[in-house]
Amino acid sequence: MKDNRFKKVCDMVELKQLKYFVVSADVGSFSKAAEILYTTQPNVSKAIKALEDHLGFDLFLRKSRGILLSTRGKHVYEYACKAIENIEMLTSFSQVDRIETLQISSNPSAWMAKIFADFYNQFHVERLHFQLYSASVEEIIKRVASYQDELGFVYVMHNQNTAFQYALGRNHLEFVELKKTQVVLYLGQLHPLYREQEIAEDELKKLKLVQCYEDEFDLNNYWRITNSQGKDMPTLESVVITNSDCVMQQLLQTTDLANISSGYITDQVDEKKLNGIPLYEKENVVMFGYVRRKSEDLSDWGQQFITFISEKLKK
Repeated sequence: MKDNRFKKVCDMVELKQLKYFVVSADVGSFSKAAEILYTTQPNVSKAIKALEDHLGFDLFLRKSRGILLSTRGKHVYEYACKAIENIEMLTSFSQVDRIETLQISSNPSAWMAKIFADFYNQFHVERLHFQLYSASVEEIIKRVASYQDELGFVYVMHNQNTAFQYALGRNHLEFVELKKTQVVLYLGQLHPLYREQEIAEDELKKLKLVQCYEDEFDLNNYWRITNSQGKDMPTLESVVITNSDCVMQQLLQTTDLANISSGYITDQVDEKKLNGIPLYEKENVVMFGYVRRKSEDLSDWGQQFITFISEKLKK
């Protein structure tokens, strides 16, 4: 008998009623809840009353200065929150089944942003959604390992490959190299060393940097440990850390900050005028490629993007 009553209640309870109930409990007022829910106070009161009728008891104690959850209402509140979360999750699964997705992450890169835009313009189709997330190497490893992204594009120093491979192995990932480039110091037109072709060690010590991210694998972190000849190098001061390539570009153009990044990997160079000074002259020491999950086939769109970016790298 009790099971039949429970089933009857579940059949009658609506998701809207649960949402109205939870929001009202959170803010302690039907009128405030109505404002948040873009409806009217009578509609909220009506929905709550209907829910109370279905359950057979009062959910709130009505006070002159607002509402308070009743003892039973507190128990219902916990289950209502979980029910709403679960229903919304089920709804998202249903939407995913009807929509194809391409989810990738990348170290902050104006070049990657351009490639992504070119790919969208060429291949956008109905029911296909894209996601591009900018992050550090460490965060990209976590995102791909946890299935937040299918692919993660990174720049890593060749001399850091042992530590990089260890991090990948712990997360059951692999790295596919697409191209090598070099470490370059970028200076904007307002920097006093803008027109220099090389930089001395004493000048290097004075630099203040803007970096796109900071973790074990960022290029500045490696540079302050050792150079290609194994010589200890001075710590370089990073005064701005940002995950935005746009912020970095703006600072390079309008301040005396410098940036240590990889060299351009294609001839499609940003038109903004920056002077790039190779720190390891004529050495290709930065690996560019993508992180993926081991022993797992890429989606059709993931493979399509890899093919697209590989063709762009040949130009």
